[in-house]
Order: sequence, then C-alpha cells, then structure tokens
Amino acid sequence: MARVIYLNGNIYTMDAAQPRAQAMAIDLASGRILAVGSDDEVRRLADMQSEMVDLRGKTVLPGFIDAHIHLMSAAYRAHHIDAEMCTSEDEVAELVCQRAQQTPPGRWIQGGRWDKNTWTGNSAGRFPTKASLDAVAPHHPVVLWSKDGHLLWVNSLALQRAGITAETPEPETGAILRDGSGEPTGVLQEEGATELVYRVVEHSDPELDRLLIERALSQAQRYGITTVHNIEGENTLQLFQQLRSENKLGVRVQMILPRQMLPQLREYGISMEKNDLVGVSGIKIFADGTLGSQTAAMLEGFEGNPNNRGILSIPEQEMQDVVRDATAMGLTVAIHAIGDRAARVALNSIEYAQKWAQREGLSPQASALRYRLEHVQLIAPEDLERMKRLGVVASIQPYHAVADRDLAVRYWGKRHKRAYAYRTMRAMGIPIALGSDAPVETYDPLSILYAATVRSDPFSQRPSWLPDQALDIRDALWAYTLGAAYAAGEEQVKGSLTRGKLGDAIVLRDDILAVPQQKMPENGVAATILGGHIVYGSI
Repeated sequence: MARVIYLNGNIYTMDAAQPRAQAMAIDLASGRILAVGSDDEVRRLADMQSEMVDLRGKTVLPGFIDAHIHLMSAAYRAHHIDAEMCTSEDEVAELVCQRAQQTPPGRWIQGGRWDKNTWTGNSAGRFPTKASLDAVAPHHPVVLWSKDGHLLWVNSLALQRAGITAETPEPETGAILRDGSGEPTGVLQEEGATELVYRVVEHSDPELDRLLIERALSQAQRYGITTVHNIEGENTLQLFQQLRSENKLGVRVQMILPRQMLPQLREYGISMEKNDLVGVSGIKIFADGTLGSQTAAMLEGFEGNPNNRGILSIPEQEMQDVVRDATAMGLTVAIHAIGDRAARVALNSIEYAQKWAQREGLSPQASALRYRLEHVQLIAPEDLERMKRLGVVASIQPYHAVADRDLAVRYWGKRHKRAYAYRTMRAMGIPIALGSDAPVETYDPLSILYAATVRSDPFSQRPSWLPDQALDIRDALWAYTLGAAYAAGEEQVKGSLTRGKLGDAIVLRDDILAVPQQKMPENGVAATILGGHIVYGSI
C-alpha cells in the first residue's frame, strides 16, 4: 500500500486531543491520514513502498478552507475592466473608452469593482450615471458592477437591451435609480433590478471560463487553500465536475448554490458525498444588500439618511419557506446578512425551520446540516444571543472589517462600535468560519489572518480598528480550518490533522505562531498537500 511519511515537522493539528505532532502518515490511495504523532511512532508504518519526506522542522497546518468565495468571479476579475483603483467617475469612463476602441460595436463591455465611496472631487460619494458611459461607448452595451457586486452601472444601450424604461415598475427586491422625470439614471440596486440586465448579457465563452478557472485554482493552491465553499451557480458546478473527471481540479469544492435552484435540486437530486472533490452542501439566500451600496437592511436608517433602511432582498415569508424546504432536504442554508434587520429576519426564518423540523420529526436529519449567517457585519446584541442558542455559524470575512472601516463610521455612526464583532462571537461560543468573499477582497489566507488578528490592512500603515474585536491567532487558525469544515458539516473528514481524516495540509516557511504579527503576510506557503500528494511547491 503506497503511503507517504512526513517526518521532523512542527505540526499544529487543530485536534484538541493531540494539538502538536512531529510526523504524520497518509495513505495515498484513499488520501486519508493513517497516523499522527512522534517521528518514532509514525516511522513504524513505513514499508518498502513508502515515500519518506523530511519536513526539516517546517510548520505544518491543516489546509486552509475558504468558507465564502466566488471563484469564477475572482477568475474573471483579471479579464474584465478593473476599476478598483479609479478615483472618479471620469476615470472609470476612460477605461471603458479604451476597451470600446478594442471591441466590435454591439458587443458587451463588462467589468467593475468601482466604488463611489473612494471617489474624490465632484464624484465623491455620488452615484454615477449612464451619461458618462454613453459619451465614451454609445455603440456598446456597458455593464459595470460595483466592488461589492450589489450595484450595476450601465449605459443607455444596456438599459435598452434590458427593456428598462421610465415605465418599468419598481422591483420588489431591488431599485432602479431615477432622475426627477422618472428616467433611469443608469444605476440598479440589488438582485430584483440587476437581474433585468444580467439576463440579457451575452453568455461567456466556455473555453475562456475553463482557462480562467484553472488559473484561479492554481492560485488557490499557491495560497494553501485545499477546500473552497464556492458560492456560484450550475455552470460553475459543471465546470468543476468536468475538471474533476479529468483529474485536473487539485482543490476540493463544496458548492453553495443559489436559492433559485432549490426546485431543480429537489427534482434531480444531488451528490452529498462528503469526501469527494466536488459536492453540493447547501443553498445561498440574500437577505439584504451591502454597506457600501447603502442597501443593507437596517433596523434604523443609515446615518444622515434616516428614511433609508436598506433593502430586504427577499420577502420574509418567502425566506421562511425556502429555509424550511432546504431543511427538509438536509441542505446547509447560508444567508447573506449584513445589516441588523437582515440578520433578524434571517434568524426568524432559521428558528421557524428548526421548530418545523422538530414538529415533523426531522431532528436527526436536520442536526447534520448547518445554518450560516454570511458576513454578520452588524447585528443586535439580542440576536447574537439567538445565534448562539440556535447554533448558527458566523461565516465571516475579516478583510471586510478593515476595508469597510471608514464606511462603517460614515453610514452607521455610533453603531459601528458593535460591528464586525468577531471576538465577541468567539467568546460567546458562536461557531465561526473564515473566508475571503473574493473577488470583493483578496483570497490570500495569510493576509486575511493578519486582518483578523491585527484589525488592519497589512499593506497600510493605519492603526488597528476596533482592536478589542481582533481574534487570537489560534482562534483565527481554528476558524480557517476546523471551523470552516464545521460550517459545511464536514468536521468529521476535514479541518484537522487527525487519524482517519483527509490528508490535506500546508507547509509554511516559518512558524505562524512564533513570527511577529507584522510579518505574518510575508510568511509564505512552501507547499500545499491534498490527500497526501504535494500539489504546489516543494519541501
């Protein structure tokens, strides 16, 4: 039986029963860990076919599990117009002008990551309009999504193709920004409105999809990511399945599919195999919008605009029905909730589903699934208590806390002091899982760990923001490994280096618990191991 024996390491297992070890043995056929312990203990498992690997004292951790990522969108970031560094509406329009000169008339120009909250001068804090895009690309439909993905900025030709006019009724779960005469200005808020354009955008090129996703997967390996909870749709799932069948995936994938696919999942069934490279673990529900777009659903209005309490992206009754139906199917439910009203509505639905499952005698099945709030950026103290009582996972993205700090102060006022309350949640015993939300932010785990533990951007000189909510490095590592595995109901097979679990690990250049915090992003991944096989780097 072929096996690999890793010796002479500094292994942090994330297993409470055996937190440290020197060596581990992995069966290459099953990809499972055979033993973890001292060099002498593990060396006894070696046979003539065993490969012996000297770790030379390097630090080993379980592979990182990104609990919230949109990998195809991240892959396309490098291909589309990237307006992240633009400081005005005119600068973005100039990028569109350049792309229009290279694009045949009538073809879509796509891109985004614009953020009006970082613009200066006459553009500062102001929503853009279709006029600036019409001036530079009158013969191309243009669609540009905001950095948070909850706004679309389009030109007149895109509005025309989508059939959006002054007479178009206001969507129930979105908004079409209009001028004084009722004409659309070119900005659409949230799914109910943005979908009107997305449904007419020309389909992507399958060959390009594959090329870009393979690049993104390679980057994930370089980052030490061995599993992703990928929040995208059926096309991405099929592409992952194709790569798996060709033995070209190299990263484990748990898909969290849009709630709109629930009837399809019910009709055709899904693979719930928990040790495969590709599986479907749950569905995603949007409860609200975002802070940056001022569409997060709030219990009280935004600072300076008390009449704006954001947008609920789905009626509460419909959310209850979806969460109940997913519970009946044994699916994890991941609910995007950024504002405190969205968190409350989401918890209402989860509590309703749990009580329904009890009445229906589904408790044994329901206990195996997970309920997750994604982001949990602002939440009322009483709802934090309810999260704990209901066993709801806080799926958090620490880079948001440092990227959004100025927005939180600007739009939430005094409420910002209880935002992004990671240490509070951990101290309360609420399960937490770390992720990136790429392409909104980076998916480099070492930079994200820095943001989680220092509460600052590793590339800035700014002081820590709300440092009392910084996570201890051990808690942050737990949340990026075993905590993330728990969020998908996979803690029995992933997340720690434990006998019988999958042999997914990373080798760091330096001891992450010993290096100064400021050096953490510079540590670097020397090797990434999947099922015992080195898929990136060398030792």
